[in-house]
Amino acid sequence: ILFIILDGLAGRPQRALGEKTPLEAAQTPNLDQLARLGTTGLLTPLAPGIPLESETSHFILFGYSLDQFPGRAAFEAIGRGVEVLPESVVLLASFAQTTRIDGKVRRDALLWEERQDGDAEACVALSADLAAFETQGITFSLTSCGRCEAILTLTGYPSRDVTDVDPFYNDAYVARAQPWAESSHPHNAKRTATALNAYLAWVYRRLQAHPFNRDRQARGLSPVNFLLTKWAAVRPDVTPFQEQNGLRAASVENYPLYIGIARVCGMTSVSTGHNMDVAEDFQNKLKTAGKLFEQGYEFVHVHAKGPDVAAHKKDPIGKMKAIQALDSVLGPVVDHVKNKSDLLVAVTGDHATPSSGRLIHSGEAIPLLIAGGPNVLSDDVSAFHERAVIVGGLGHIRG
Repeated sequence: ILFIILDGLAGRPQRALGEKTPLEAAQTPNLDQLARLGTTGLLTPLAPGIPLESETSHFILFGYSLDQFPGRAAFEAIGRGVEVLPESVVLLASFAQTTRIDGKVRRDALLWEERQDGDAEACVALSADLAAFETQGITFSLTSCGRCEAILTLTGYPSRDVTDVDPFYNDAYVARAQPWAESSHPHNAKRTATALNAYLAWVYRRLQAHPFNRDRQARGLSPVNFLLTKWAAVRPDVTPFQEQNGLRAASVENYPLYIGIARVCGMTSVSTGHNMDVAEDFQNKLKTAGKLFEQGYEFVHVHAKGPDVAAHKKDPIGKMKAIQALDSVLGPVVDHVKNKSDLLVAVTGDHATPSSGRLIHSGEAIPLLIAGGPNVLSDDVSAFHERAVIVGGLGHIRG
C-alpha cells in the first residue's frame, strides 16, 4: 500500500482561479487517471467542519484514536532527536522578536523567519543560558533543536493542560499561558500555567539584557527577546503500527514533525533530505518508497508539503502550480497500477488549507482516491478534485 498525503490538498473556490479550487483548476492528468482506474470519495478526518492540524489528522489517518494522542510537541521533539522523559511535559519554543506596547507583548517575527548569519549558532548559546529555572515545584530545561527553536521540558509532575502562548500571527499579541477549563486536574493545570508564565517572564528579562541583543541593536536589528511556546505534550504511549494494523510500515519524509509521528507510531522513518523543488522532492520520495517495497515493507507513507506552503502564503495560483508539479511525477505510479496488481495506491490530504482569508486551516472534507490492487471496484469519476469526487463510489467517509 502506497499512502500519499498531499498536505493541505483541499481548498475553497478562488476568484483568481475562476471560482475553482486550486486542485480543481490544476492540470492533473496522472491523478485524474488514478481516479478513473480506482474509486473516489470525500474524507472527513474527524468531524464535519472541524479544521485539524497535520499532526492530528495524520495520527487519525494512521488508524489511531485521539485517546493515544500525546500532543504535537512530542512529535516535534522526537523528530529532532530530543528524548521526552517519563512524567514530563514538553513544548516547542521559538525565539521571537517582540515589542512591548501598553503592557502587552506583540509578536513581530519568529527568528527563523528573519534570521541572519550566525543566528542559528547564537540560539544554541541562548538556549544554554535559559536552560535551568525552577518555580512552583516545576523545573524547566531548554534544549536547542535547530532552526532557532528549542524543546522546553517541564518536570516535577506538571500538567499538559496549558494553552499556547504563541499567537501564530505576526502583529498579534502574545497570550499568557492559561489552564484548560476542562482539565481533569485543574489545580495542577493552574500551577503549571503559573510556573510557565514565570519562566517566560524570566526569559524575557534575561534576553532583554543579553549581550547578543545589545550587539543586534547596535547593528540596527530588533532584539530577540521572547520564547513563544506551544503544543504541550507528554511522553507517547502508542501501539506500534504493525501491531495495530498488521502491516510492516515505513514513512518517507524530511520534516521533523512527520519524522516524529512515524517514530512514535513505530514506523521506519526514512528521510530523503529537503529539496526546494516541489516536483524533485516528491519524485525522490516516491523512488525511496519503491526501494522500501523491495525491502519487504507492506505500507509506505509519502508526504508532500508543497500545496500547504503555497496556501499558507495565500497564493491560490502558487498552490495550483504546486499540485501540478506533484502530479507531474506520478506517471510511474500510474503505469504500475495499470500494468500490475501488486500495489494499492491511496491519495488524499490531511486537511483543507484555504488560499485566501485569515483561516490557517478549514474544516471541509478532502478528496480521496484508492486505485490498484486486484480488488478495487472502479467508479465513474474521471477527475480528482473536490467537486468531481462528491459522486464517487467511496461516498463521504470518516477517517
